[in-house]
Amino acid sequence: MKKHDLIVLIALLISPIFVNYVILGISVGANVNGSTDAWLGFYGTLVGSLITMFILYRTRKWNIDDNTDTRNLQNKILKYQAKQVWLEGLRKQLDANYRILNFQETIIAAEDIAIGNCQTAMNYLLNLNKDIEMQGYSFDLYLSGDNLNEYEIKYIDCYQQILKQYGDYVNDLIFICGIKIQISQNGSVISYINESIKQIYELNEINSQTHPSILLNKLKEKVNSTCTFSELENICISRVNEIGFIHSEKIKLQEVTSQLLKFEEKEIENILL
Repeated sequence: MKKHDLIVLIALLISPIFVNYVILGISVGANVNGSTDAWLGFYGTLVGSLITMFILYRTRKWNIDDNTDTRNLQNKILKYQAKQVWLEGLRKQLDANYRILNFQETIIAAEDIAIGNCQTAMNYLLNLNKDIEMQGYSFDLYLSGDNLNEYEIKYIDCYQQILKQYGDYVNDLIFICGIKIQISQNGSVISYINESIKQIYELNEINSQTHPSILLNKLKEKVNSTCTFSELENICISRVNEIGFIHSEKIKLQEVTSQLLKFEEKEIENILL
């Protein structure tokens, strides 16, 4: 029972004393029409009815409040359960995002390139490239819209950055494989590079996100000047060795992923508070 309800009930219970000593004039000598017993009987009946009505009113109000509280609790539980399902889906998505950065197979491909197994390396790299493209379209299924929090934004920025770096690296390894295959088949490396650059610029007109990589620009500069195959090879070797730097960026992704999950878990727990 709330405080004001208790005050009203006590006032009703003690009001007969007030009536007896003040209204009926027993203590002050006022004139009263009718007998004291009749007035007290009437007032007792009235107070009893008022108390009954008050209890019925408060019982109904309590039931309404209880029903409201119950509905609110049920809504919280349903929201909590829905967010738990969402969080489990987010965990799986973040794990898939992390696994798509498959540096183990990328290193194997780089080693195959180094020993001349370019066709084997090409098969690895093409599969990796396909997975990257598919993941690029699906990674934001759980993190989209305009109401992103700071941890979600930080994760998206970090992941997009490392995915781009990794994707560019895989594409460059594919291109290096093509150069080595051209050399092994006595093909024209210069023509191959120029044709590749031409295709990239044609794709850029269709999709502005497609652009020549740093490696391709470096090779373009060399092709347009007097250069040797040794110089081209050194540029390619230098690019292959950059995998260590890209792999180190994966540590940042681990950190922002951990921060994001901790934040989401805390937000979900706060639903039941």
